[in-house]
Amino acid sequence: MTTSGDTPTSFSASCGSSRLLRFGRSIVGGLIGLLFPPVCALCGGRSESLRPVCPSCEARLPELPGHRCLRCGEGLADPSLDLCLRCGTEERAVDRFASLGPYDSAWGELVRALKFDGEMAVGRYLAGRMAVRLGEQGTADAFDLIAFVPMSPIDRRERGFNQAEVLARGLGRRLGRPVRRVLAKTRVTPPQGRLTAKERRTNLRGAFALLRYGGERVLLVDDIGTTGSTVEECARVLKRGGYESVAVWTVARA
Repeated sequence: MTTSGDTPTSFSASCGSSRLLRFGRSIVGGLIGLLFPPVCALCGGRSESLRPVCPSCEARLPELPGHRCLRCGEGLADPSLDLCLRCGTEERAVDRFASLGPYDSAWGELVRALKFDGEMAVGRYLAGRMAVRLGEQGTADAFDLIAFVPMSPIDRRERGFNQAEVLARGLGRRLGRPVRRVLAKTRVTPPQGRLTAKERRTNLRGAFALLRYGGERVLLVDDIGTTGSTVEECARVLKRGGYESVAVWTVARA
């Protein structure tokens, strides 16, 4: 369509600009690949594409073994059950918990590459894998917005980024869902992995604050799931703020 017979409309012009931009990006990406051949973040071998994991290593990324509790992600000995004893008898704020794979595997290596080495390409790759898994499970439409487990301001400044936010925003772009900062961490807490089970239950109490009320179904993203105490406390705050449901996705499960 034209406005005066021969002048393209702004829509047509924008489409042309968009095509030129995509073409330019592909040229730049190709030149970068030639000058700096990408290597696999796992084996160190040369990758044939710009993806940070080569096809061989990708094919060996394991899923979590065995049958899992839907609500906390712990292993279940009885495959006929959906919930573990604790989740079946206690009130829990998390409605569903899932992870891509075990932390003591290549998934853990990828998490550490993002978290400690700042490998943002790995973060984009992991977000893509989350999106694919959600699509395979048919649960990509089971939530309205994506949130992420926050870091304290001190920890955020020291690292320079929040790896959970990197994953959440990458996932939001792929699924077309809004990503919102709905939680804040109000104090620094000791790492959960260094504490006893009793200490873990109280370590995070009162550590998260709600930034906005809502009624949506939330997908809460984090990099690692250990005891589930962190996401449970976050989910509890979200439920108190009116949110309908909280499903949790992490890259790895320790």
